[in-house]
Amino acid sequence: MGSIIEMVVVLVASALLTIQGIKEDVAHRRATLLAAEGQSEATINQALASWVTDNYATLLAQYNPANPQPLTPPTIDALFTSGSLKQPHSNGPFWGGVYTIQMTMVPANCSPSAGNCHVSYILYPSLPITRNGQPDVIGASQIAQAGGAAFGFSKSQNSGTITGLNGAWTAANPLAGSPAAAIVATNANATDGNSVYIRRDGSLTWTGSQNVNGVDLHNVGNIDATGTIAAPTVAASNVDVSNSVRSPGTLYVQNQNGSATAPIDTGSATVHGNATVTGTLTVGNVAVAGTGCSGTGIAGNSDGHGQILSCQFNVWLPIGGRIQGYGYFTVQSGQAVPAPVCSSGGTPQILVNPRSIYVDTTATVNYVIGGSGPWTVFIVDGSSAQVQGQVSASTYCAY
Repeated sequence: MGSIIEMVVVLVASALLTIQGIKEDVAHRRATLLAAEGQSEATINQALASWVTDNYATLLAQYNPANPQPLTPPTIDALFTSGSLKQPHSNGPFWGGVYTIQMTMVPANCSPSAGNCHVSYILYPSLPITRNGQPDVIGASQIAQAGGAAFGFSKSQNSGTITGLNGAWTAANPLAGSPAAAIVATNANATDGNSVYIRRDGSLTWTGSQNVNGVDLHNVGNIDATGTIAAPTVAASNVDVSNSVRSPGTLYVQNQNGSATAPIDTGSATVHGNATVTGTLTVGNVAVAGTGCSGTGIAGNSDGHGQILSCQFNVWLPIGGRIQGYGYFTVQSGQAVPAPVCSSGGTPQILVNPRSIYVDTTATVNYVIGGSGPWTVFIVDGSSAQVQGQVSASTYCAY
């Protein structure tokens, strides 16, 4: 009899242990399922951050400061097709409902031109998690714990408020009726963490100086600079300078073959140091000889003949001075001397120096130049009669 009672006790204890084991196994499996749900929602939330970064310009274009409206969020499928989600996800949690995304531009009255607009978004299942028909606040907390700091849930007390983990943030319960066990993930209500980074769509401007740590920038299009560009070596196939180019060392301008065959077109280029051009340097035909200037610049004569002028004592004059020699001739009495072709601003002139002469010992000798170019040189005596002799005639342009 005693052995039968002992057997019954053993069977009852074994049954109780089995039931307890089953309960613990079920609880463990549910905890695993809830953790997986939290990690899945965290992945979607991270994909939302990436999607906002890639589509910020489009979202900003939707924003009207005078009449703010909710922004158009992506669907779960759109997150996958855009590449923000690396794997497809179901559009809802295991207990039912769908994932809902809401996006707004904050703070209120932000200005796109000032660059202070941020995207605030929330992700939440459309139904609270329940167990046996009742809100499962413990299950909601397990999902939030698995999701991380961006997650919060509504408690039985004050269920109208979503509270982030460890009370880090609060938000209004987005579900109708404000039930407990509602789960929400967000990037925060008043900030967009991704907006502080340089957006690859160019929708935000930098607010401070950047240091790229000496790395190279490749495949750059146009560079517009309003200040100084300083570099020990500048290599470019086409340089358009409207302000100044400063080089602390030597500035080399050449093409791939080592020669500068194309013109260098600059508005105002300042080179500190040496400038070496391995090909032909062409200056613009912008100056008129004899007109005023300032500084110590050089320029081409405006007539396009290739004469180089420099600013000398606030006047554009040919390099080499006001007198530019052109020709040298040995002239007989009565012989013509051709005039030089002068660039714009120059006047043909002639200078003669005697070389030889033969006159009557009682006669006066005069040298007479006729014309304004070409000229005729005469050697005459006191009676204005031509006498034999030679002079050296040099022609020049006077500015």
